[in-house]
Amino acid sequence: MNASAAEILTVEHKPLMSTREERGRQIAKMGGIKPIGQKYAVPSQTPGAAVPTYLVDIVDETCTCQDFELRRQSCKHVHAVYFFVAWGCEVNTDGSIVETVTVKRKTYPRDWTGYNAAQVNEGLYIERLLRALCDGIEEPARKSNMGRPRIPLADTTFAAVMKVFSTKSQRRMQSDLADSVEKGTLGHVAHFNTISNFLSDEASTAILISLIEESAKPLASLENGQFAMDSTGFSTVTYDRWFDQKHGKLMAEHPWVKLHVAVGTVTHAITGVKVTSEADCPQLPALLAQTMKNFNVREMSADKAYGSKDNHKVLESFGVEAFIPFKINAKIDPKCETWSRHLAEFLFNQDKFLPHYHRRSNVESVMWMLKSKFGAAVRSKTTTAQVNEVLAKCVLHNLCCIVQAIFTADLAPKFWQDAAPKTNRPTLTLVQ
Repeated sequence: MNASAAEILTVEHKPLMSTREERGRQIAKMGGIKPIGQKYAVPSQTPGAAVPTYLVDIVDETCTCQDFELRRQSCKHVHAVYFFVAWGCEVNTDGSIVETVTVKRKTYPRDWTGYNAAQVNEGLYIERLLRALCDGIEEPARKSNMGRPRIPLADTTFAAVMKVFSTKSQRRMQSDLADSVEKGTLGHVAHFNTISNFLSDEASTAILISLIEESAKPLASLENGQFAMDSTGFSTVTYDRWFDQKHGKLMAEHPWVKLHVAVGTVTHAITGVKVTSEADCPQLPALLAQTMKNFNVREMSADKAYGSKDNHKVLESFGVEAFIPFKINAKIDPKCETWSRHLAEFLFNQDKFLPHYHRRSNVESVMWMLKSKFGAAVRSKTTTAQVNEVLAKCVLHNLCCIVQAIFTADLAPKFWQDAAPKTNRPTLTLVQ
């Protein structure tokens, strides 16, 4: 049957809110409504009224105000309770109240004065700290005295890391390096290909890792022994594209550079690092050993990817408390006492486990800091250069953590304290 024109033109609408409902909503927004047993004390909307509050019974829909006494219908105070209940609690059929409690998200205090000062002066301090850090790089002996003098390795490292810090190309970075020469943090501006040559050299990987370890040392006094580890990926500019004859469509593959890190949960400093495409689980022993060179490690937090019997044994052997959740199919193993004990603690002592495991969120913060400041992708095209570029990001991240500690914890960083003294080494002066 076809609908009539009247039915087609009929528009469904809701009745408008009455004046008493609107006033009740305003009273509810003002606040001050308090439950008293199964009734509610509703404040008067008129300031300085003779009767400051009225008693509303939501079950019988009654109120002690004059409007209800005259009309015997819902007044604005009754509607105010309706809004109050709808916004903040529920009423059962027997009249009992079930309040909906909004849990406020836990926040942590921040020294905004120190944070702002660190962010404003970060560029200047990064340059000075990096110069002091590169001054500790040992210059390799020349195989022959013939030819033009070689660019100092410290200057080459400084230029390459500053290039990553600027997020510019090698050519556009030349003007910034000229400014560094004027400031005295760089000897002279070399050809822009010097940067790519340094990043493409496999020997540079060990240099950058040593800088990461050294840049984390000044922050050891601020850490409390709680560390976390995880991995993340950086996209690259290279990709493969081909036509799949079997499936009849165009296929593409985009390589990633995978970074594994161990970080301190107080300063967010990177204490252990490895760039490899391997899985997360086998990296724990190496990252732990790298961290324990300069830090006192009491506990380690990681996700389920690191949960293996070997990793639990390694942590137990070094006296490190493991806070690694177990997979749903994990079982007690009588042959591995450490695994079984940690599994029992995880299952039956969640109140202790979860607060410590929550420290792992700090490693996620480190990943965000790395990518937001220095980019989530690498510009280099060769595999070695991509690895070294990611390591340079880690060096810069640690220096940023030091700058933050200078302004918030009065840290006085010093590098290469364990190294033999070098002659004619320039002195770094950090002025706040």
